Amino acid sequence: MSGTAKIEKRNRPPKSCEPCRTRKNERRTDKGASVAERLKHLEGLLTIVAEQRDPLSSLSIKDTTSGKEESVSTNTSIYDMSRGGSGISGLRGHVDSSHWSSILENIKAIREELPSDSPPDRNQISSSNSPGTESESQQRMSPDLDFGSSAGLEIKSILAALPPRHICDTLISTFFRWHYSMLPILHPVKFQREYERFWNAPTETPTIWIALLFALLSLSAGVYEASSMASDTPSTMPPSKVLSENTQQCLLLSNYITCQEHAVETFLLHLVGRWLRAKASDTNLWFLMGKVVQLALCKGYHRDSSKIPNADISPFDGEMRRRVWLCIYQLDALMSFQLGLPSMVPSDSCDAELPRNLDQNQLHPDITELSPSRPFSENTTILYSIVKASVMAKFKEVVKHTQSPTPPSHETTASLDAEVRQAYNNIPDHFKYKPLTNFLTEEVSVIVTRTTMELLHLKSIIVLHRQHLMYRHDRRSDFSRKACLEAATRLLERQAEMDRVTETGGQLHDMKWMITTLTLSDFTLAAMIICLDLTVTIRYGVETLHSSNPQDEVHRYLAVIQNAHRIWVSAGEKCAEARMVSHALDSTIQRVNEFMSTWSLSTGPESWQSFDLGSSNTLANDSTSQLHDLDMMDIIDWTLIDNQFQDANVQEFDLDMWLMETAGPLEAGV
Repeated sequence: MSGTAKIEKRNRPPKSCEPCRTRKNERRTDKGASVAERLKHLEGLLTIVAEQRDPLSSLSIKDTTSGKEESVSTNTSIYDMSRGGSGISGLRGHVDSSHWSSILENIKAIREELPSDSPPDRNQISSSNSPGTESESQQRMSPDLDFGSSAGLEIKSILAALPPRHICDTLISTFFRWHYSMLPILHPVKFQREYERFWNAPTETPTIWIALLFALLSLSAGVYEASSMASDTPSTMPPSKVLSENTQQCLLLSNYITCQEHAVETFLLHLVGRWLRAKASDTNLWFLMGKVVQLALCKGYHRDSSKIPNADISPFDGEMRRRVWLCIYQLDALMSFQLGLPSMVPSDSCDAELPRNLDQNQLHPDITELSPSRPFSENTTILYSIVKASVMAKFKEVVKHTQSPTPPSHETTASLDAEVRQAYNNIPDHFKYKPLTNFLTEEVSVIVTRTTMELLHLKSIIVLHRQHLMYRHDRRSDFSRKACLEAATRLLERQAEMDRVTETGGQLHDMKWMITTLTLSDFTLAAMIICLDLTVTIRYGVETLHSSNPQDEVHRYLAVIQNAHRIWVSAGEKCAEARMVSHALDSTIQRVNEFMSTWSLSTGPESWQSFDLGSSNTLANDSTSQLHDLDMMDIIDWTLIDNQFQDANVQEFDLDMWLMETAGPLEAGV
């Protein structure tokens, strides 16, 4: 056999499976690609995964007018996109670190540290807008469930409805001079700069800022309408309702969900303006409050700016965000309470710190570092909100405590009572109650804030203990009943004081409209507490008072509501709500007088404490049966009282009927 023999080579056994070898080859193929391009590819894959996991996310990047989808930018952070860019992240100001959008943010941060291989493409440039602005050519949102559709709206026609400059100046000055301490969410210096820029170039101003301007004008116009200033104001003053409608139109045009700056503040001003304008706040305002809370959560206001990863928030902006969130937190607590519903703010997910006590010279847009907080002895425009925070936090705990599906124990109630009182005791002395006759040299704003602080504290005690008014059969409830009645009595004493200083010729007469707006529901609650307790006493007998001198106790509370009745009758000449309260007070006074008269004729004053209910024709025959009935009626629907003036559909609410139904039926003789 000649020639070279053919040698067969055997293939080496593979050390990896086919899929692994395929991926290795793909990596070799892509080796020439830059790191930035590969990161970009990874971002794209994550975006696809996100859309598959959340089908609704794709809705926010679709142009509803043209039907075309915009490309998702890969060099715009979550925070930048929420400021005014388009894309799936437009809704978010802060998300959890495990969320896919946070992973995208981290990839973007890594890529920014790498040397640029090529200039960014057009999509990358166009998707990143300057803070606080939005492209007017952006896709329009689908119709808003509350505000309607933006179809047919044009910013030029809305600007044409703006009042003249001198009217705007007057309204804005009113807000910052009189009401800034109650709603310190705008900085005067920054707003003044933006205001001047607007008048220099109105059509070049971001639409969301124009919405902010209209909201502020509407709020101040509502103040004029509600106060005595309206009679001294020229007829050229625009109606607050029209300005409010202009605000809504601008919000629709601005695509507010994608605007980080000004959007939350605009909604908050819009809400307060509508609340002030409404003679009877309707339930729709609570839903609008929900929109404010949701928008603030989306923008990360509930997180402290110092704790948000990769957040490009200046010290000034971070501090202003704290102020806004504090106002939202407090307003939500009050509005939710009025409807008898839980707070909409998820407190367990919030870590925003309290604002610092800084004046305007220490906090301005040009600062690079926050100054230390001033002591509480130094009054600033933000101090009231800061001090009120601790009292409001306890009020919120009280509401949560009373709304619990499981009845709280007496021990828990007593413990919370001590905490509520301690919180009020800890506030600075110049925010605590002082007789209103001692304020001749004090500013009106200080008096009003001091008054509202104490009223909130007293309301906390009443709400905490009021359910125990019906537990006369349980001696453990005596503490709660006493605490509730004492707080209600003090509230009505404050009402008498306020009535004296706000009457014609009084020192606070010009502020009567504001004080009435802030205190109406609190004084109503206090009056109904005492009326209910007296009605229960008539229904179930004086021995349930567990008092050494029940006659004196009944006389004392009767005198309290008689004095309150005089005030409510006077107010009823102009206020339908006051007429409802005065009617309930009048009916209660008559019942108590008839009860006392019948009792005196039957037994004599010396027999009050030992009187046998079975001997009276005016009461039920069997006291044991009555106490059993009382046990069956220990759940009081206080929502009807808390929300009686908040339901626009209720034209006439019969408070006296509520008292009778709550206490139980009386015999014909009473």
